[in-house]
Amino acid sequence: MTHSGKMSRWTWLMAMVALLAIFAVACSGDDDDDSSSAGFTDAGYKTAGLDKARVVTIDGDIPIGISSALTGEVAGLGIPIADSAEVGGEGITIKGKKIKWVREDDLCSPEGGPAAADRLVKAKVVAAIGPICSGGTRASLKIFDDAGITHISPSATAGDLTTPTRPEGPYVTFFRVPVLNADEAKAQAQFAYDTLKAKKAFVVFDTDDYGKDLAAEFQKSFKAEGGEIVGTPAGYEKKTTDFKSIIANIKAAKPDVIYQAGFYAEATPFLQQLRADADLKSIPYIGGDGIKNDELLSGAKDAAEGAYLALPGTTGSQFDTYKQKYAAKFKGNADSATFGAEAYDAATAILKALDKVAVEKGGKLEIDLKKLNEEIKKSSFEGASGKVEFQDNGNRAGAVVRLFKVVGGKYVQLEAGKK
Repeated sequence: MTHSGKMSRWTWLMAMVALLAIFAVACSGDDDDDSSSAGFTDAGYKTAGLDKARVVTIDGDIPIGISSALTGEVAGLGIPIADSAEVGGEGITIKGKKIKWVREDDLCSPEGGPAAADRLVKAKVVAAIGPICSGGTRASLKIFDDAGITHISPSATAGDLTTPTRPEGPYVTFFRVPVLNADEAKAQAQFAYDTLKAKKAFVVFDTDDYGKDLAAEFQKSFKAEGGEIVGTPAGYEKKTTDFKSIIANIKAAKPDVIYQAGFYAEATPFLQQLRADADLKSIPYIGGDGIKNDELLSGAKDAAEGAYLALPGTTGSQFDTYKQKYAAKFKGNADSATFGAEAYDAATAILKALDKVAVEKGGKLEIDLKKLNEEIKKSSFEGASGKVEFQDNGNRAGAVVRLFKVVGGKYVQLEAGKK
């Protein structure tokens, strides 16, 4: 009996171990997929009122919103994005109706984003491009969703925008065209570790959602490569111009590479002050996509020389068409319009979907916002930024990251493995 009891307990124990092992494997599978793979839900469509027809009637031009930074510190990023979105509709009509672009200034901020979204909803837009920054986007998601207005951001890259903490899952009205921070940071970390042979990194970042998320992703990826983070401050606010204390910490930490996640407005004085220190002149500097802007070159001048910048995305088959239209309408150079191709493609996705779902009745157009949302989700076309398709949670499918170096006051794209 005693022996039999021991064997029973042993058998029971082994069964429990096996069961726990199966559970662990199942959980690890969930971790591999993680919440970023969670798609839109029926509850999400119901919350947005897109579980059934939601028809609007248009008498006149079709209003489409653009939420971008039109004033302030990052207008140099936001205005070309807005211009590029408009170019996407150049010469296009939907069932004989012209497009009426409604621009609103989101200031690239958590305060400006929802204010712009509210104005666009009140303007009765049928869809929108933007907001352009992660903080403003996060604060605007519910406003667009409550109105059933599908919006496509060309540049909001924080990973958790498509994994909000709510039982309904991702906001079904939100899509985005850019490559995410995690992909950009991974490419930069690999470049720093493998190509620059950096083993120790110091991370500097803007305290907004974009800067914090990109900095965190870089740290995670750099550590995964085998590198060490030797210092990172609490972060700096927008409009900061004095970086002396951060630079003193960098000097003491003796890093092999300096990484900055933020925007060109603050990167300009940071680089000027960094390179003014003789001991820090030659330490490689890597910056995120918010820093790669022509205003960095004109503002930082020689201090920007040798800087490495990333730009998520690639140039697709429609880039030359976009470039020609952009030059003709706004006299701009599409090559230097960061996220311009993505904005053009965001507009294209909306216009293609509109052309399929708009119904002409008695000289007016009827647009079912539910059907418009469904068509945008099914997007599949070759755009200015490459092939545009969306995953089940609104993120773009596929990820390409390009790296550039400032040489002779210009951005030069690097070949793989080259520095």
